[in-house]
Amino acid sequence: MTAKKMIMSIGTAIAASRLAHMASGFRFEDVLGTVGLSRRRSHVLENLLFLGAGAAVGAGVALLVAPMSGRETRARIGKEVSKLTEAASDAMRETTESARALLHSNEEGPKNSKRATT
Repeated sequence: MTAKKMIMSIGTAIAASRLAHMASGFRFEDVLGTVGLSRRRSHVLENLLFLGAGAAVGAGVALLVAPMSGRETRARIGKEVSKLTEAASDAMRETTESARALLHSNEEGPKNSKRATT
């Protein structure tokens, strides 16, 4: 191969790689933007963040304007948290027991049962 052909093939390879690199960085949104269009964006996460911020601000205002003193409010919140903790613990215990019972019934059940054919 002559030197001229070698240089031409190297130059072509470099140009092709640069073109491929440029094309890989080109996104569909860029094409839509050139014609004045855009894709729809989902605002669910932003809306959830605003909802959470609103709930936090609302809770803060409710605590500030509460008819009880701070000590009474903290005691009440502590009692409610304890109730919720107990309820969650009970639910977890019941779920664990149900799962164990289901597991044991499945271990014994299929061995003695026959499949019904229709």
